[in-house]
Amino acid sequence: MELHAPIVAVTVHPGRARITRRGRVTLPAGGSEVVVPDLPGSLLEESVRVVGRGEGMRVIGVDVRHRDLAEVPDERVRAAEAALRDAERALADVDAADAGAAARQDLLTRLAERSGSRLAVALAEGTTQLSQVTAIGESVAAEVAEVAKLRRRCAEQRAEAEHAVNAARAELDRLRNSGRSRREVVVAVEAAGAGELELEAVYQVEGAGWSTAYDVRLTGSGAVALTWHGMVWQHSGEDWPACELTLSTARPTVAATVPELEPWWVAPEPPVRPMPRAAAAPGAAKEMAAFDTAGWVAAEPVPETSEHAIATSWRLPRPTAVPADGTPHRTTVTTAELPVRLDHVVAPAVSTDVHLRATVTNTSGHVLLAGPASCYLDEAFVGTTAIEQTAPDAEFELALGVDDRVVAERELTSRTTHKARFGANRAAIEEWTTTVVNRRPSPIHLVVRDRVPVTRSADIKIVDVVLKPEPAERDDLGRIEWTATLQPGAEWTATARFGVEAPRDMRLTGWQ
Repeated sequence: MELHAPIVAVTVHPGRARITRRGRVTLPAGGSEVVVPDLPGSLLEESVRVVGRGEGMRVIGVDVRHRDLAEVPDERVRAAEAALRDAERALADVDAADAGAAARQDLLTRLAERSGSRLAVALAEGTTQLSQVTAIGESVAAEVAEVAKLRRRCAEQRAEAEHAVNAARAELDRLRNSGRSRREVVVAVEAAGAGELELEAVYQVEGAGWSTAYDVRLTGSGAVALTWHGMVWQHSGEDWPACELTLSTARPTVAATVPELEPWWVAPEPPVRPMPRAAAAPGAAKEMAAFDTAGWVAAEPVPETSEHAIATSWRLPRPTAVPADGTPHRTTVTTAELPVRLDHVVAPAVSTDVHLRATVTNTSGHVLLAGPASCYLDEAFVGTTAIEQTAPDAEFELALGVDDRVVAERELTSRTTHKARFGANRAAIEEWTTTVVNRRPSPIHLVVRDRVPVTRSADIKIVDVVLKPEPAERDDLGRIEWTATLQPGAEWTATARFGVEAPRDMRLTGWQ
């Protein structure tokens, strides 16, 4: 007995999906077989689970059978067949139009050949006028040009029609091949008496998954409006109708094992022995093989299984349909308004562009997964960036593009050439000045990054380092960072003075 059990819920994991089908059937007393037919070939047989609900009824066995169909009972296949027929019909229409144009072109060619000599004779005998001959020639030439133009247009249309036919045929082949191998679940039921049974079949399929994408909008309220999208895709062999859709970060496996460590042996390397000659004595090969494995033990690599003890799931607020076409379908996971801290960052030694940066605190209560983000300032799109995986209450940064209303300059204000210093050594001193002007109508928090040289050689020294004002941060790699608050129209200036001292005969890299 076949059971009509449509898909009522789908949970999408990275790399696969869990499908739930549910249906009701009336059974007589005694033993019965209920068949859930037309399941996709991507079904994982080990994942099938069936639950029955009915008074006096119990499920006593579940089996999965394979079926190879001669015809695929699929609306998508029938639609693809219709699309192929339409494309072939359009190609035939183009060929017919081109054939008519070719016949017209052949007729004009023969007409021109036969009438040319007759017109010449008539013109010589004075039975026709030159203006009449000219008019006929212009008319024939116009017709020839028009036919050539028509045939060129037919050639272009034929190329497009052939492309459409090939695409429709490839899609039809893909659907037929993916849908021809089907599965069906056979459920053995024992009923104490006649009645209605509700069956729920749950199974996993491959060829499905989802990824994360964000829209981040910075508004004038001092917060970031974050919209989290799930990009769901699947080519499992069956369309998912509008049903309860859940996105999960769990990675289910049919058979997962906890890794066990083997001993890590360390032994002396065996001595190198000469390779046997080509004409080695009998038994030499046996001796060499024994040498290859004697005296040491190698640990075999242990397979790694990645398991996540904690996973997060999001049930979408409305039923969502996902066709089995393999293309990503955008769904909304959640929205949140997150607090943000804005500043402007510039590294003039690399570029004088001043970047607007947003440091956002994840107060959504969820772990934000890594994914691309489209950034907007109010309604204006400013570019794309990426959000790394962020735990609740942690911070992440967003690059919101270059702010042309904050102008930075860096120039070399003084440089002393290499000159003798302390006898055999020579030195050169540079001074750089950085200026930043705030042309925005509001104050900004400014971060200026710069650097001074560092050395790995005891013979090279960095001397006369003077930084004004004193930087807020400085590390052992010579990187420095100033911070300041600039009012509208204000100017900020900093200087960095430093020198390099080295032996007179030493050639330096990274320093002119």
